[in-house]
Amino acid sequence: MQTVKIAVFILMFLVFFYGNYIVFLKLLSLRRKPNTEPVDLMRWLLDFKKGLWFLDFSATTSPLLGLLGTVIGLIIAFVELGRKGVAGAGEISGAIGLALIATAVGIAMSLWFYLWYKFFISKHHQIKEELKVKLLEEEYEETKASVNA
Repeated sequence: MQTVKIAVFILMFLVFFYGNYIVFLKLLSLRRKPNTEPVDLMRWLLDFKKGLWFLDFSATTSPLLGLLGTVIGLIIAFVELGRKGVAGAGEISGAIGLALIATAVGIAMSLWFYLWYKFFISKHHQIKEELKVKLLEEEYEETKASVNA
C-alpha cells in the first residue's frame, strides 16, 4: 500500500512537471507569434493549440489524484493505528493531517493548471479573431481593387 501511495505522488509530480513544461513552451510561443501573413498565423494557431489539452486534463485530474493519495494515506494510517493501538487523538489527527496533504496539493495543482489553460485559450481566441480581421481586410482590399480596375 505504501508503494501505491508513493506511485501516486510520483504521478502527481510528473503531471506537475510536464504541465509546467507546457506552460513554459506556450509562454515562449506567445513571444514568437508571427504578425505578417495570415497563413503563417494560421499555422502558428494550430501549433499553439497543441498540448493545451494536457493543461485541461491536469486541471481535471489533479484533485482526483490528490484524493486518491489521501484515501491511500488514510488507509495506511488506520492500518498502522489498528496494529499499534490508539494511544491518543494526537496520533490520529497527525496521521489524518499528513494524508490530507495530497488533497491540498491536488487542488492547488488543479487551480494552477486551470488558470493557465484559461489564459492560453483566451489568447488563442484573441489571435484567431485578429486573423479573421486580417483576412477580411485583405478580402476587402482585393474586392476594392478589382472594382476599381
